Amino acid sequence: MNAAVLRRSLIVGRLDARLAAVAVFVLGFGRILIGDRLGIVCPLLATTGIPCPLCGSTTSVTATLRFDLAGAFAANPAGIGVVAAALWVLASRSKSDIALPYIVLGVTLLAMWVFELSRFGWL
Repeated sequence: MNAAVLRRSLIVGRLDARLAAVAVFVLGFGRILIGDRLGIVCPLLATTGIPCPLCGSTTSVTATLRFDLAGAFAANPAGIGVVAAALWVLASRSKSDIALPYIVLGVTLLAMWVFELSRFGWL
């Protein structure tokens, strides 16, 4: 990747990415094993009634790990992408860091927020 792109990217170390990927599976499967009793509530939603872009992500990841893709998509489509990315990170043999362009992150968060605002009836 060229230097200009790297300057406009979030650089994630390979070890950090692998630890995050393992956390996705440990927490996701842990939630499956103990059930939905955690009652994780979004602080923004609880205080303002407005959902954040990540609302539904925990439910979406858990549904994806249960192979309930319709339920995962309904909760937050990004959860499917998180599980796919975690699988890719763990399966990849690359030793190089991961560059995530800020524009991609921004557009993704905006799309997730539009989805959540629509899902909660704000749009």
